[in-house]
Amino acid sequence: MLKDILNIDMINLGLEAKDWQEAISMAALPLVKGKKVEKEYVDSMINVVKELGPYIVIMPGVAFAHARPDASVHETCISLITLKDPVNFGSSANDPVSIIFAFAAENSNSHIMALQEVAEFLSIEENVETLKTSTDKRQILDKILNGKGVK
Repeated sequence: MLKDILNIDMINLGLEAKDWQEAISMAALPLVKGKKVEKEYVDSMINVVKELGPYIVIMPGVAFAHARPDASVHETCISLITLKDPVNFGSSANDPVSIIFAFAAENSNSHIMALQEVAEFLSIEENVETLKTSTDKRQILDKILNGKGVK
């Protein structure tokens, strides 16, 4: 599933964001540009954090921005950015964040396999370290799609 929705155009490295809202917007930009989601979905991702807190910061240094499926999502998709300088989301346990995935699903079921693959990938410390340090989009894409844990 991840191989079907992640490509090199969905990855941007070493970006600069002034805060977590800008980081989420930057992470979602390829999804908007690719017409996979509308800007309203990006606003929903930001509002979810404002309303529910930084639960999207799933582990030290990593956020997984998303919102509920709605009409502003045209297809299940994922993008990834890394930040030159990490930003705080308000997660005492896992801030600051330098890796942000932006994810959208068409419905409640279509994304389960992709989420499992991302979780398996992130469970390997070496993979997280590659995300934090690499400046090569192709290397990161190959690692995610061909690395351990992704089928």
